[in-house]
Amino acid sequence: MNTTVKRTISLGKPVMAPCLVPVKHKSTPNCINDPFMVNGECWKVTAMSFGSPHGAVFVDDVDSVDVPGTGSALGTHSLFPEKASIVFIQVLDKENIRARLWHPEKGETDFTAEGACVAGVTAMMLHRVLTGEVNVHMGRNVYRVEWDRGADEVFLTGPADMPEM
Repeated sequence: MNTTVKRTISLGKPVMAPCLVPVKHKSTPNCINDPFMVNGECWKVTAMSFGSPHGAVFVDDVDSVDVPGTGSALGTHSLFPEKASIVFIQVLDKENIRARLWHPEKGETDFTAEGACVAGVTAMMLHRVLTGEVNVHMGRNVYRVEWDRGADEVFLTGPADMPEM
């Protein structure tokens, strides 16, 4: 029997409007899978915020990504005028993703509630997972992200001691 204590928090509504993230973006209403050029390589970035700017990028293998170097280059890109945390996402299967996070002040970090939710919502929005729920493997833990699209509210479930923001 699993007696691990968990808690669920609401992160509210995902903010996608470029002027509110903020991200400099003009081609469509939101910055979804938009190409950012960094060191001669094209990265498809989805911009989102739950309080601070984030960019989400899908990769084949998060272990092969230079998270400090590429995260810094993307997070300080001129298209993010206030800098952004960058979440690198690997799809494991239709219910699980793995994520690594670069944060402007901390460098690579194991977890933030926002980073986990950005990873989960991006995977759901781009149909990389099948349901409105996904397990996000970050650091040494697995977090459950649920997106109630009707209410447009995102919930995060994880260990009882997980930091909120």
